[in-house]
Order: sequence, then C-alpha cells, then structure tokens
Amino acid sequence: MNAVIPVDADERAAAMEPRLRVIFHGSETGGRSVYEAAAQVRAIGVAPAAGGAAADELPADFRSLAARSGTGGRPDVFFDIADYVDTWQTGVYAKLAGSVPTAWELGQRLGHLRGMLDMYFGQDGVALEDEDVTDAERIGVYVADNHRRGLCTWALPTVVGECAQARALFHGDDALRGFFAETHGHGSCGHTSWTVWLDLISRVLTDHLRDEHGSVHYQRR
Repeated sequence: MNAVIPVDADERAAAMEPRLRVIFHGSETGGRSVYEAAAQVRAIGVAPAAGGAAADELPADFRSLAARSGTGGRPDVFFDIADYVDTWQTGVYAKLAGSVPTAWELGQRLGHLRGMLDMYFGQDGVALEDEDVTDAERIGVYVADNHRRGLCTWALPTVVGECAQARALFHGDDALRGFFAETHGHGSCGHTSWTVWLDLISRVLTDHLRDEHGSVHYQRR
C-alpha cells in the first residue's frame, strides 16, 4: 500500500465526496452515519499518537498510511479529515442535488446485484458451466445456492429491489448496457437487452420466493 492522503484540503475534499455521498445514502436506510465515519477516522489518528497497545490494534495498512501522511508521530491529516466529515452533512440535500454521481458510487447502490452478476455470470461464472440449460435455469443456480443455505428471504429480495432500482436509474437498454457492461464489465448471459435480462432475474427470484417460501413470517413487535 503506497498511497498517501493528499495534503491539499480541496483535493482531499473532492476525493471524499463520492464516498461521503455513499455513506449518507446508506445511513438513510440504517447504515452507519457520516458522523460515525468521522469518529472512526478520528480514532485512526488517535491510535498512532497514543502509541503502545492502541497503535498496535490499528491495522498495518492504516499504521503505514498514518506514518506516510503525518509528521512527528501525530498524523494531523486524519484529524483534519474527521473535522471536515463532521461538518459535511450541513446543507447535504443541496449538495446531493448539485452533484453528478460517479459510476463507482452508483455501483455501491447495486452491490448485491453486481456481486451476483460477477460470481455467476462473469468470466468463468459458476452459472455458465453447463451449456445445455436455459437462462432461467442459470439464474436458478444462484437461487439454489441461497436456498441450500436458508438465505433466500434475506438475499433474494435485495437483488430484486436492486434490479428495480437499476431500471429506475437507467432508462432503456443503451443506458443499462453502458453502466453494467461497458463501465463495470458485467455479463448478461448473452442477452442483447439488459431490460429483458434484469426483468428475468427479478422474475425468477420472485417466483421462487412466492412458490417455495410464501410470505415471510415475522414477529409483531
């Protein structure tokens, strides 16, 4: 790991914007908040300064980064970053409205779907091993793996939701292909239409949940 945190505050801020937007977006659905991220960054700065056991508990990559980015054993840059992150959420909706998201941060919104596409339909994907099956049966390989582990009601609805989100974000085959295939290198199992492909994924997963599991049970608390 040879990266160094930029010394210039404006350069640092620009580099952090996509990540902070991702954290804020996740916090809206129960993920860690921007303020929690600031506290974690501040802790990274405190540990090397404290030395001893506190420094030893910091992952080696962070210790190395702190040593390269700070001076005198006290990496002030981490405290500067934490202070910036603490105030970033002020006026956040105006910031979001005026921003152009990166492909990376949009990809974070669709992480489960993209992970499935990579593992099952990417190069050497496990769902591509058998040539004599339908595309629905290939998607069924992913379903079967989750079913065997008892994870269908946890994993499948998230992918179905991300298929819908992708359709809402990217309108039409050209936009979908540009994002998934051309930008991120995901495969569509030979489908020329990403609209058809995502709809098929969503339908196979939803059919399995309905036919094999029914409505999810929950505790009324």
